[in-house]
Amino acid sequence: MATRPWTVLLITALLGIAATLLLIDPKTHGLRLAIDPSIERLLPPNNAERALYDRMRRQFGDSDAVIVAVQLDDLYTPAGMAKVEALTRRYQKLPGAAGVISLATVPNPVADGDDLDVSTFTQQAREHPERIAGFAQRIAASPLFRNTLASSDGRQAAFAILMGDLDARAFMAADYPGRIRALTHEVVGDAPLWITGRPIGAAATARALIDALKFTVPTVFAIIVVLLFVAFRDWRATLASTLTVGLTLVGTLAVAVLLRMPFNLVTAIVPALVVTLGLSYTIYLLSAFYDSFAKPWIGHGHARTRWVINRAGIGLMLSGATTAASFLSLLISSLPAIRNFAVLAAAGSVIGMILTLTFLPSLLAVSRCARDTRAPSATRWFAGAARWLAAFDQRHRTLIIAIALLLIPVDALLALRIHAGAEFSKSFPQSSVVRRDYERINADFNGANVISIFIDTHVNDALTDPAQVARLDELEQWLRRQPEVGSVVSYVDHLKLLNRAFNGDDPQHYAIPDSAAAIKQLLIFGGGDAIRHVVDPQFRSAAITLRIKVDGSRQVDALSKRISERLATMPPPLNGVVTGSPILATRTVQEIVSGQFYSIVIASVAIWLLLSAMFSSPRAGFIALLPTVVPVAIYFGTLGLLDIALSPTTCLIACIVIGIAVDDTIQFLARFNADARAGADEGPAVASALGAVLRPVTLSTIALCSGFLAFAGSTLSTQVQFGLLSAFTLFLAWIMNITLTPALGSKLRIVTFWDLLRVDLGESPQHTIPLLSGLSLRQARVFALMSKLEKHAPGTRVIEEGDQARDIYVVVDGQLEVWVDRHGEHKHLTTLGRGATVGEAGYFGQRRTANVQATTDVRLLRFDSQDIERLRIRYPRVAALVLRNLNRIQAERLARATAMLQ
Repeated sequence: MATRPWTVLLITALLGIAATLLLIDPKTHGLRLAIDPSIERLLPPNNAERALYDRMRRQFGDSDAVIVAVQLDDLYTPAGMAKVEALTRRYQKLPGAAGVISLATVPNPVADGDDLDVSTFTQQAREHPERIAGFAQRIAASPLFRNTLASSDGRQAAFAILMGDLDARAFMAADYPGRIRALTHEVVGDAPLWITGRPIGAAATARALIDALKFTVPTVFAIIVVLLFVAFRDWRATLASTLTVGLTLVGTLAVAVLLRMPFNLVTAIVPALVVTLGLSYTIYLLSAFYDSFAKPWIGHGHARTRWVINRAGIGLMLSGATTAASFLSLLISSLPAIRNFAVLAAAGSVIGMILTLTFLPSLLAVSRCARDTRAPSATRWFAGAARWLAAFDQRHRTLIIAIALLLIPVDALLALRIHAGAEFSKSFPQSSVVRRDYERINADFNGANVISIFIDTHVNDALTDPAQVARLDELEQWLRRQPEVGSVVSYVDHLKLLNRAFNGDDPQHYAIPDSAAAIKQLLIFGGGDAIRHVVDPQFRSAAITLRIKVDGSRQVDALSKRISERLATMPPPLNGVVTGSPILATRTVQEIVSGQFYSIVIASVAIWLLLSAMFSSPRAGFIALLPTVVPVAIYFGTLGLLDIALSPTTCLIACIVIGIAVDDTIQFLARFNADARAGADEGPAVASALGAVLRPVTLSTIALCSGFLAFAGSTLSTQVQFGLLSAFTLFLAWIMNITLTPALGSKLRIVTFWDLLRVDLGESPQHTIPLLSGLSLRQARVFALMSKLEKHAPGTRVIEEGDQARDIYVVVDGQLEVWVDRHGEHKHLTTLGRGATVGEAGYFGQRRTANVQATTDVRLLRFDSQDIERLRIRYPRVAALVLRNLNRIQAERLARATAMLQ
C-alpha cells in the first residue's frame, strides 16, 4: 500500500463511484434514502402490541386521524352547517382519504312520528332548519359529539380525516397539511384553523429529520474544513481529509441503501456521527504525518508513508475496533431501529478507519503535502501544557484516582432517579405551527391524542347482552373520571342515543334497552355506517375510543396501567386490552431504555476484552477503560440530577461515548508504552506521551464536540438534547484522558499484543534460555517486554567489576566474555552464549565480581528488582516461574562452586 499509492487511490475512487451510483435513484435522480418518522414503527413487526394495534386498524379503521378544527362563529346556523358540509366534501376528495367524521357524516337520531330519522346534522339543517336551534343542546348532551365534533362554546367545528394506509413520507411529499389549509380557506376564507393528529406529527417529524440532515452534515463538513486548516495550515491536507470523510459518509449511506435501513428518530443521527468520527480519525493520522517531518532519518516518499502508517496504524485500528464493538453492543435490542443504528454506525466507523489508513496517506503522498515543514499552529503551547499536565498528574496521582473512583458510586445513586420519557408536542419548539395547533386542539376539544381499548369476547352476539353492555357502560363512566381522559366513545353511547331517539327523545330513555333483541335491532337498523367503527357485525368485539389530554410517555404509561388494572377486574367473556399509537410510542421508549444497562455492560465488556488482549493484561484493560467509564457515570448522574428523561436518542449517548472516548485513552497508552520501553522509566514517559498526543486528542475532542453541537440547530428537541449531552460527555472524557489516564499509566508498564508479535527471542526461548524454562512462548515474550531488550556492539563493556549496579542480564543472541583484571593482567574466565545469565550477584546486593564485555553483536535481556515487582503485580505466575528459575540457576552455580572447592 505504501509503495502503490496510485493503485489505492484508483480502487477507492471506483468504490466511491459505485457507492454514489447506488445512492442515486435513476428515475427521480434523488437519493434512495427512506425516511420513517413514526415512533411506533420502531417496534419489531412481530411485536404483540403492534400486531394488536394493526388488527384494530383493519377491523375498525384508523383512529389516528388528521384532526382539523375550524373557527365558525355561525356554526349553529344554516350557513354554518353548509360550510361544515362543504368542508367535509372537500376533505373526502383528498387523494388517499378513507373517510371523514364530522357533523356532516355522523347521524343525529331524531324521532319523526313513528319513524326514526338518522340523517346527519347537516342534512337535517337543510331539510328541517327548525331543528338547528336544538343542535347545541343535543351535542352538549351526547358524549358522541360533545367536544369531539364541536367545541363547548359552539364556535369551532372539528373534522377527523381518516388517511387509511398513507405513510408519512407520501403524506409529507403530497403536502397534505398545506392542501387541507388551502381547501379550508377556499370555503371559510381567512377563518382561523388548527390541524393536528398522528399523521401531522409524523410528517412534521419527517420534515424535521430531513432538515436536520441537511443542516448537520454540511455544518460538520464546514467545521472539518475550518478546524483542519487552522490546525495544520495546509490546504492540501485539509482537502485530503475532507475527501476521506466524505467517502466515509457515502460508503455508510450506501450500506443503508443496500440493507434497506430507513432513517428514523434514531438512525438519523448516523450521518453526522460518522462524519465526526471520520474527522477524528484523520486528525490522528495527520498528526503522525506532520510528526514525521521532525525526524529526518525517516526519509521521504514510500518510507515516510510506511512510517506514518506504522505510527498511527495500531491506535487507529484499535480505535475503530473498540468504537465498532461499542456500537454493535446495541444489537441486543429487540427494536429494529436500534439494531439498524448499531450496524450503520459500526460500518461507518470501520469504513472511516480503513480509508484513513489507506486512502488518506496515499493521497497525502501523491499530493506532496507539507512542503512547508513548519510546526503546526500552537505546537509550543501544547508542549508546555503537556509538561505541566504530566507534572500535575504525577504529583496528584492518588487524589485524581480517588476523585474518579468516588464519582462512580455518587453518580450511580443520582442515576436511580432517571426515567424514560418522550413527548410528541414538546419535540417541537413552542413557536412551531405543529405544537401550536396541537396545544390549541388539545385544550379546546378535550384531548388531541387517541388511544383505544379493544374488547373481545370470542362469542357472537355477546355484546348485545344487556348485562355485558352495562358492564361496558360502567367502564366508560370510570374512564371519564380519569384526569387524563377528555372523552370516551363506544357503541354503548350510540346505543343509548338511538334508544332515546326511538322513544320520542325522552331523556329517561338515554339508557341501555332491557333485551338483547332490542339492542341488536337498534344497532343494525339505526347505527348506519358510523357503527362499524365501534363494533363488529357479529357483536363479539368492540372498540372504545379515548381522547386523552397528555402525550408524555410517563403520563400515558401511568394511565395505561390504571386502565389495564381496571380491565382485569371485568368478568368473562369480556376481555380488554389498551392500544393506540401513544401506547406503542410509550412501549418503544420503555423498550429502548430497558436495554440500556445491558448495552452498556456488553459494550464495556467487549472493549475491556479488546483492551486486555491489546495490552496482554486484564488489569491494563481495566485501567484503559476506567477513564471512559467515569464520564459515562457523570452523564447518567447529570440526567438524574437535572431530571432529564431518557429518550430514543439520548439513550444512545452512553454507548457512543464509550466507543469514542476510549480512542484517546488508547492513543495515550500506546505512545506511553513505546516511550516507557525506550526510556526504561515510566515517569518521563508520561510527559513525552502527553506531549505527543495532547494536541491530536484536543483537536479530535474539539472536532467531536463541534460535530455533536451541530445537532443543536435541529428543530427536534430530542436531537438538540442528544447533541448537547454528547458534547458535554465527550468534554468530560477529554478531561479524564488528560488527567486520570496519565495518573493511572504513570505506574504501569504496558505490554501490547503487537509487542508480543514483534519481539524476537530466537527459536524456542522457553527451551533454550534456562531463565525462561517452563514458560509458554507468550509468557517468555511478556517477561522480555517487561524487562529491557538491549543491543550491544562488539567491545561494549556490559558490566564493570566493582560496580554497585543491580541488573541481571540474559544472553539472547551473541557472545560475552567474562574476565577480571589482576595485577594489570587480563584474565579470561569464561565465554557466555545464548541462554546464559550474568550479573545475579549485583541483583542480590553484592558488588560486581568481574567484567563482562560483548565479543560479537549481542542482544541482552536486562531486568532488576523493580521489573520483577511489576511482573509480580501484573503477571504473578510468570514472575513466580522466573524467580524459581533464577533460584535454580543460583543453586546450580553454588553447587558447581562448591564442587570446585572440593
